[in-house]
Formats: sequence, structure tokens, C-alpha cells
Amino acid sequence: MKRRELVIVLLCVLILSNIATYIFTRFFFSPPVLQVEVGGEKDGDDILWEVWDILKNKYFEPLEEKELLRGAVTGMVQSLGDPHTAYLTPESMEELLIHTTGSLSGIGVEIVDDEGDILILRIMKDSPAGRSGLLEGDRIVEVDGKSTAGVTLDEVAQLLRGPAGTTVEVAVRRAGEEELIVCTVTRSDIEMDTVFSRMLDQKIGYIQITSFDQGTGRDFCDSLMLLEKRGIQGLVLDLRDNPGGLPEEAIEIAQEIVPSGEITRVVDRDGNIKEQHFSRAKGKEYEIVVLINEHTASAAEIIAASLQDRKTALLVGKPTYGKATMQCLQYLKDGGGLRYTIAKYLTPSGKSWHENGLQPDYEVELPLEFYLQYFSIPRDLKKGDTGEKVILLQSMLHFLGYPLEKTGVYDLQTINSLMEFQKDSSLADTGFLDISTRERLRNMLAEKAEEVDEQLLLAVNILKGDDKTV
Repeated sequence: MKRRELVIVLLCVLILSNIATYIFTRFFFSPPVLQVEVGGEKDGDDILWEVWDILKNKYFEPLEEKELLRGAVTGMVQSLGDPHTAYLTPESMEELLIHTTGSLSGIGVEIVDDEGDILILRIMKDSPAGRSGLLEGDRIVEVDGKSTAGVTLDEVAQLLRGPAGTTVEVAVRRAGEEELIVCTVTRSDIEMDTVFSRMLDQKIGYIQITSFDQGTGRDFCDSLMLLEKRGIQGLVLDLRDNPGGLPEEAIEIAQEIVPSGEITRVVDRDGNIKEQHFSRAKGKEYEIVVLINEHTASAAEIIAASLQDRKTALLVGKPTYGKATMQCLQYLKDGGGLRYTIAKYLTPSGKSWHENGLQPDYEVELPLEFYLQYFSIPRDLKKGDTGEKVILLQSMLHFLGYPLEKTGVYDLQTINSLMEFQKDSSLADTGFLDISTRERLRNMLAEKAEEVDEQLLLAVNILKGDDKTV
């Protein structure tokens, strides 16, 4: 009996010790258990505030209420699946207003990132930058004493902007100058140019519209009037890479070149006509050809669609982006805004181009050489270097008429071709890609690109009455 009692006591001790070990190890070493709380019965409409309360009171870090609200609004808008409906922060709202009003306070330059350098690509007419002595091709190295090295293009643009009447100190490196040039520029309200016109050969006029901002319609009508005074017998309207803008400016232009009748109509989600826009123009005695591509969108498509639908112009290029919806911009209390879709545009015959885009009457692909003008010119290449930058430089020189093989190696033939280019450009034939050489290359590529602009060449041939081929 004593032996049996001892066994029972040992078993009890073993069981108790196992239980104690389990409790001890679970308490100190087990992963935390997710605590589940069951909320009370609430309507679906209250779920936003239910989540808000939970996160605000129980999230493991303090939360910014403003950021929570903005995130909630952003998620709500994104759930619509409409890329043209969006919540805009106050900062985004400011950028949007700059692009739609076409005006801002700054120094009046267009800048680009050129392999880490901030290059002044264009100086606007009658701008503070031009009056202060800055030149196209200058490279901005400091703004108010702050180096632009490693600073993004947008950040430099922000530094250059500011209230009208304030000053900014801009230090630039200029080709042929050893010392930095420092200019003190007084900012002013800048109106950006969006319309560019010129005469082509044989009485063909050319007008490019880069976007539709305040004043674009007026500038277009002024440019067209000047061309007509010179006796144009045809017009090329270039809407390539035009992302749109203010539709009322596009309507104003259409009222000048679309013959009397409907331009476009606006319908709601049920198909009811909410607006119609008409032209009372007599129509032009000359033909019009419109250049379009995959980046032609929105307000630019309104003009192209109306001209094509009314059989007033031919479209040449590539299918357009396909945005035919109307947005409303609502200001919000936080300084931001809500841009949301309220209707869509149709052609006079009731057709929609939304998402599908406009199909050109003549679809034309541009050669790869045309796009060389948009690449950054390579720099700091040494004999023996290899890679894509070398191939790019060799392609550029070959396109400009300097025969060489595209070996991908910065070899003697490439250096000799570069030296020949420098001689022809009245530059020092060093064989190095200095600032002057790179700027000359950039300008020559832009000039040469027009010779292979198959879309423009076809448009001119159509207007001249030649065979509709290039």
C-alpha cells in the first residue's frame, strides 16, 4: 500500500509541475494574443467614425487628426476608380492653380534636370530673368546661397517662386565663363506662353498650343489673325503633347475655326444634355490639319473631335489619350480642393471618345531619331568608356550627319566625330563634352528633328495638295 500511495503522490507532483511549467512559459514566452473587441450595433454610415475612434484612442502611436481625415477622404475618392476625381492637398491645389491659370509669381524661366544640372531651357518673354541678365543654357548652381546639387527639379522651382516684389539671388554657370555669374532677380507675376506660331513653306501657317490656360484663346486668335494677314493657304494646328486645361479656352478657339454649328455637348450620367456650345464662324477658306498623339487630352481633344466630326479638318498622328469628362473643382476649408467628375463631352453627332481616344485619319509613327532632342546630352565621357551614354552620343552625332559606327565604346572615331562637330560649330575642337558643345548639340538636334517629323511633313503635303504620303 505504501508503494502505491507513493506512486500516486509522484504522479500528482508531476502533473502539477507540468501545469506550472506551461503557465510560466506561456506567460513569459508566448507571442501576444490579438485582442478582439466586438463593437456595438451601428449603422453602416457610422463605420468611418467607428474606425476613427478606435484608431484615435487605441493605436500604439499618437495620430495627427488632420492626416487621418485626409487619408480617409483620399481613400473615399480613390474607391471611385476615376483617375480624374481626386482630393487635392493645399500644396497640390496651389500647383493646379498655377497650371490652369497660366500665371504664377516667379522669375519666368523653364528649367529641366540635365543629368543632375538644373538647366535654364527657356526664358519667357519680358520676364524678370531676362531683364536681370540670365540666359538660356545657363546652369543654376545656387539659389539664395543654397546649392542645387542633389536638389530635385521641383524643389529648385519652389525656391525660385515667391511673392511678386521679393528678390531671389541666382548663381549660374555659363559656357565660356570660368567664374559663377550671380544675378539678383525681382520676382513678378508671370504669364506663361502656351501658343507658338510661325510660317512654314509655301504659305502654310503653323500654330502649336501646349496647354489651355487663361488667355490661350485670345493668344490663338491673335496669332491666327497675323498668319492670315500674311496670306496663309493652309494651317497646321499642333496639339501633340497637349494635356488640356481650361475647356472654355478650347471652346473659344473652336468658335474661331469650326464652321457655324455645334462644337460639343455636355451630358450627365443619364444622357441628358446639360450644355451645348456653338460656333457662328463662317468657316475658313483654307484647309486645316491637326497633329495629335497619345498625350493629346481633354480640352485639346474637344477641338480635335469637333473638327473631325464636322469634317472640317483631318487628324494626323497617333490616337489621343481619351479623356472626355468634365470636372468640377470645389474649394475645401483646409485650403485644399475636391476635383470630381460631373459629366462627359460628346461630339456634335453624339459620339464619345472617352477612354478610347480619337482615331487619326492618317496614323503616322515618328522615327526614333525624332526623340533624340529630348534626351540629356551625355557628359564627362573619357576615352575607353562604354555603355548606353556612349551609344546615345554616337546616335546623336550619326543623326547630325557624322558617319560613325555605334560601337558603345568612346573610341577614337567617336572623339574625331565630336571634334568635327565642334569645328563645324565654331567651337574649340577639344573632343570634350563641355557646356558649349552640349548646348550646341541640343540646339542642332531640335532643328534636325523637324526634318524627320513625319507627322508634320505629311500635314504639309496634305495642305499643299501633294500625294498624301511622305
